[in-house]
Amino acid sequence: MWNRKTILSNAINDWHARGLVDETTANSLLIDAAQNKSSFSFQNILILLAVICLGFAAMSFVAANWEDMARLSRVGVVFGAMWTFWGASALFQWREQTWFAQVFTLGGCAMFGAGIMLISQIYHIQGSAKDATWLWAMGTLAAAALTRSIPALGLSIALLTIWTWLEPSMFSWRTAQIQYSFPAYMIVCAALAYWMQSRFCAHLIVLATAIWAVPSAAALLDEDVALFPSLVLALGFALLSAMLFSDHAKNWLRGFERATSFYVLGTLGAVLFFWAVIPSKSAAILSSDGFTVFVVIGIVTVLVTTAFAIIARRMNHTNTYDLIVTAIMSALSFLCILISDPSPLFFMALLLAGSIWIIRMGWRIEYRPITVLGFIAFGLMMLWVYFETIGTLLGTSAFYAVAGVLLLAGVFIVPRLTRTPVKGMEK
Repeated sequence: MWNRKTILSNAINDWHARGLVDETTANSLLIDAAQNKSSFSFQNILILLAVICLGFAAMSFVAANWEDMARLSRVGVVFGAMWTFWGASALFQWREQTWFAQVFTLGGCAMFGAGIMLISQIYHIQGSAKDATWLWAMGTLAAAALTRSIPALGLSIALLTIWTWLEPSMFSWRTAQIQYSFPAYMIVCAALAYWMQSRFCAHLIVLATAIWAVPSAAALLDEDVALFPSLVLALGFALLSAMLFSDHAKNWLRGFERATSFYVLGTLGAVLFFWAVIPSKSAAILSSDGFTVFVVIGIVTVLVTTAFAIIARRMNHTNTYDLIVTAIMSALSFLCILISDPSPLFFMALLLAGSIWIIRMGWRIEYRPITVLGFIAFGLMMLWVYFETIGTLLGTSAFYAVAGVLLLAGVFIVPRLTRTPVKGMEK
């Protein structure tokens, strides 16, 4: 159902069924859609998979550490393969076969990483695997920028993500150090993806940022540090407002606003959940000197989201409703952090209401991933409520009953109260 030709064919058949286009025009459009061949063939996929296999082969060759082969020979094999890939990339670029050139650039970057590992292995350099991964990522990022290689840019994003996980990052048993420079690298990658017009790399960048932000916020909350998680919430709500405002209007990200909103909503939900499961710690954190900073961050966030909502309302923006709800949800989120201790009941209600709002948002803007995310969040929240109150089933029943009544009220009562009367029909 995600195939472009299928989408076009279904749309044309729907237009014809509703009488928007006549049969002759519909047939002409269907023929044109069927003849519109994609520039990306299965051969391109096979070439990409072959280069990836060769890259893994080179790394396995280094890991094998053959004693029967001289050191110079090993270096010659790896570096010879690297320059072979670079030569093939240059050849295909000269022949204006852009995709093949980009893929062989990826192969050259893979061999560059294998060369780093080989030199470290041969000369027993006691360096950090984290530093080696960073060097590999920087070389790959430079190659992607010089050759406009989308696969190489994707590899650099993956390497930078792995770099944040390697020791001595927060996942080490000895330290909770956070890589605060990671967003700067992602900004550079985002600029390159925007320049290359690569939606694939854009997805990787936003996903990698979410993977970095959520565990970092959880780790710092566990260390009784609230500043970074607060900033994640603030930036998340501000970015969500910006994406909703840009959608169908400014188009700042060339149509990537909805996908960004999807990742932002997931990040906000995860951070709020982690904050909810340690409410006693959050109260202790906010009772310290960080309370004032937290309040300032919350006020600024609410002001920014409210400003987007006011401007959208004056412009009659199609996403005005969601922008208003975003401002309300940002205020309620910061308020819940202040009043949730010792029970996460307020967070449960907030996240449950948020999941329903997400379903409605995805349904209204016709972006299915957001709708699916809302349904998943709603199911997870229902399970969370059940397991949190499993010892008091009467309380669980009351919570679900209230939620059901409110949903029914939202379906049948609220639309009647907010319906605008037709002129001439008022009594």
